[in-house]
Amino acid sequence: MKNTRRFGFTIIELLVVISIIVLLVGLLSSGLSGAIATGKRTKEMNRLKQIMLAWSMYSGQYEDRLLPGFLESGVQQGAQGSSAWQVRYKNKKGTELDPRLCQTYPWRLAPYLDFNTEPFLGYREDSQDNLDYSLYQDPTIPITLPTTLSTCTSLEGSGAALQPAFGYNAYYVGGWWETGTTVPTLKFGNDGYTQVGSTGVARGRLIARTQSGIPNPSGLIVFAASIFLNQSPTPYSKLDEYLPGAAWVTPHRLGPDEIWGFGGVTLEGIDVALNGQTHSNVSEMISSFLSPSPIIQSGDIGKLLVYKDQSIPFNRYGKSVSVGRADGSVNSSSMTELNDLRLWIPCAETLNFSHAP
Repeated sequence: MKNTRRFGFTIIELLVVISIIVLLVGLLSSGLSGAIATGKRTKEMNRLKQIMLAWSMYSGQYEDRLLPGFLESGVQQGAQGSSAWQVRYKNKKGTELDPRLCQTYPWRLAPYLDFNTEPFLGYREDSQDNLDYSLYQDPTIPITLPTTLSTCTSLEGSGAALQPAFGYNAYYVGGWWETGTTVPTLKFGNDGYTQVGSTGVARGRLIARTQSGIPNPSGLIVFAASIFLNQSPTPYSKLDEYLPGAAWVTPHRLGPDEIWGFGGVTLEGIDVALNGQTHSNVSEMISSFLSPSPIIQSGDIGKLLVYKDQSIPFNRYGKSVSVGRADGSVNSSSMTELNDLRLWIPCAETLNFSHAP
């Protein structure tokens, strides 16, 4: 009998081999993507730890007082004899900064970081190159900044002032200072609210002014990864991780005003029976209430809607937002978990807390 030998592969064998290779490449790509994302989140956490340390150092130097959250134009510096704070800030070169650049926190906190801007701008490819260039000048980024900041996008140092990776909980920690008729005043400084078990209207304690006066330092958010977005009738989607950050960050509600939410759902519509539940239970119940839960992940915000032009939390890497709390700890929270106002307002006792003049 004559022996026959077969050389090469059959079509089926080739298809099987190609399928295996594609599968392996897919697994490898997924693993690499996960490793890269984890690395970026770790670096983000490390940057936030440095900022939290600098924030605590500021309080240590100023007898427990907290870093002011935001200084509107005219609060920080004015004509001699005016009621404005006569405070001037300089950069690393010793050059006095334009007062408009110091409305936000970065340049006021920079001396406690030895003027190292990497904690603010490390999410950019080269943090030093972006020190003076504000990404809000980029025509491909259709963002309209508040008037109080829009005039300083081209100033030297505007990159650090306007686009830090982390926003300060400025309305409720340190306070948002406005130019009053005679002296600078705190926004929400005299707002009233109802305490649990009380029938009267309480005032004060909305804003943390001293570090020792914070009632729940392990819970209160001081900084969070942030982004400034304009009001939109449609959900935001596919937000790039390299988009500019924002110098302050807000909860989903400021006083009586809704700022952001999921697909038009008002989170405070949840039954008031949620009050008093543990934070983990509240988060689970919110997720159930929003069923099917919105998918919140890097590059795809899904059902997130912005009702007013404002700075909001940003899950720049992955599904969670990096946050720094008043006790100095740094961790991450989902967008759903951040819908608990007790994490944002020192005196808030309920999930659906509100205040008004």
